[in-house]
Amino acid sequence: MQSPFPASMSNYVSGQIAKIEDERRRAAELAAAYAATDIFAGIDGTGVFNDRQYQLEFQNSFVNRMYREWDTPAKFYRRGPSIDGVATANLAFTAFEQVHKLYRQKADKPKRIFLAGYSRGGAAVVKTCDLLQDRGIPVDGLFLFDAVDRAVLITPNFIPKNVRHCFHARRDPRANSRNSFGSYGTKFHRGVTTYQERFFNCTHGGMGGVPWLVADPDGYINEAENINLGKPVLQSPLARALALTNPATASLVISEHLAHQGNNAYRAAGRTRITLQQDKTGSAEVGQWMFGALKKLRQDLAATAHVPTS
Repeated sequence: MQSPFPASMSNYVSGQIAKIEDERRRAAELAAAYAATDIFAGIDGTGVFNDRQYQLEFQNSFVNRMYREWDTPAKFYRRGPSIDGVATANLAFTAFEQVHKLYRQKADKPKRIFLAGYSRGGAAVVKTCDLLQDRGIPVDGLFLFDAVDRAVLITPNFIPKNVRHCFHARRDPRANSRNSFGSYGTKFHRGVTTYQERFFNCTHGGMGGVPWLVADPDGYINEAENINLGKPVLQSPLARALALTNPATASLVISEHLAHQGNNAYRAAGRTRITLQQDKTGSAEVGQWMFGALKKLRQDLAATAHVPTS
């Protein structure tokens, strides 16, 4: 059957179809190139000093999982600081050095940077963004898992302007979990950074993917361990008697009653309003939101990537 359209029209339509298909192919190639050179760096939350024990406790943390599941070799992960938090600044600078190195290695290729941090690690990666900003390097995605403000003097007051998208999963204050920690990474520059935050009903541990496994007898999680705070430093009656004779050492001697009171006060301050099941459920919701946001952001950025016309 003869085509109702002139040959010139058929050729035009065929040419347009071929052009569209070619543009789609090139867009897909560029998207794949972006994905292949995406850079990830993550710093985990505060934990015990012993690295082996830390690794066991944080093996399924969200930041650790993001690192393990990252689909390019351009990735970096470090455990978080110990309880004193003094290593937070060093972690920020170390992450910057690694990301900057990876970025320079991909100088002739499209590249995007994604950072993630939990607890004090969240404060650390915000500082990393600040250091990258000084070099004129953008951060496409910043993922904060309940970032806290206990890293004094190292972090900027606002999410740096080089951060294009920030997602922040935060604990609901009604959970009564680590309220003394405060929050960090909640201020941003409107019109510069797209900032999204959500609150979740779980503990600070659950926010990072490490929900609690033990609770008080009534079923509610207590974040203060029973460490006998205030227990007399000097146990021997003779040593206690000798200590009382010297004002410089008398403070080491307190009564068993005061020791008991101190421990009870410490434990009472650690009480949350979260059960083990609530912590598990809330933690799973955090992971679902953040991992989903990361996947969608990478897809959206790839879909809107500039496609060269020549």
